[in-house]
Amino acid sequence: MNTLVMTFLNKDNKKYSLRIPKVRTDVLETEVTELMNFIITKNLFFTELKELVSIETASISREENLF
Repeated sequence: MNTLVMTFLNKDNKKYSLRIPKVRTDVLETEVTELMNFIITKNLFFTELKELVSIETASISREENLF
């Protein structure tokens, strides 16, 4: 299973990570950037000092079952 991990900085300069499980294997960097910018622009999660203001990092964690 692939998990997208998006890390943002908030107004208080603290990191906030958002994980989305079961992302497509062929997700593009531009799609992730657009999603992260949308989250910031629409202010979907927090207000005041916790408000997300910039992109820090994004990565995909790929888990594979061995058995």
